[in-house]
Amino acid sequence: MFKIEIKSDNSGNYFGEVSDPELEIFYSTQKYTTQEQATEDAHKWMDWFKKCPSGTVESIYYILAVPETWAGPPTGTHPYSGLQVKIGRTKNVLRRLQNLRTGTSGQLIIHALEPGGFEIERIRHKMFESDRRQGEWFACSPALTQHIFAIWSHYKVLPREHQYLVLQLQQRIDILRRVRAVFGGPPDMINPSLNEPWFGKIFIDLVNPSWIQDEK
Repeated sequence: MFKIEIKSDNSGNYFGEVSDPELEIFYSTQKYTTQEQATEDAHKWMDWFKKCPSGTVESIYYILAVPETWAGPPTGTHPYSGLQVKIGRTKNVLRRLQNLRTGTSGQLIIHALEPGGFEIERIRHKMFESDRRQGEWFACSPALTQHIFAIWSHYKVLPREHQYLVLQLQQRIDILRRVRAVFGGPPDMINPSLNEPWFGKIFIDLVNPSWIQDEK
């Protein structure tokens, strides 16, 4: 069962904390000048959190597209350099994801969700207008990447499978950065087809890493 506590900081601002130890859930609101504002924020988040799984409330989603052939971020850049993210609005993010998968190659990851409808969506699109590439797809600039992580960290709502996918992506980025450090550049081919000639000297298969097995 959720528990709401309203607290104050040293500056006299108020914030709410929503927790459920059994579900291992903890949410902290923004800071406000009144207890009423903090309480309202806490209840809004709790209501949104409960309705998300049933698809009865709108959310703003951030779906990250990761091509199989992505060579990772260049040295000195942010982790999602070269990737794109879709910022949109829906009541059922898993159904929306399934629709996007039709005709889309590579991996699609639900990276962050936040409560909001048309107005919040419009604000987010305007915030990152300079990063827009096509429709609701935006290039992952340093600012947008930081925003995605901040939304995920603050609202703490993601389908469990996609929590794992985000963590797996961080492992992939770490591997590709190590490859660049060791060999002085990106791999020549990433996840190449087994039915085409391979060119270069450095290959990485992150799709079927166990396709080579020792014969017994």
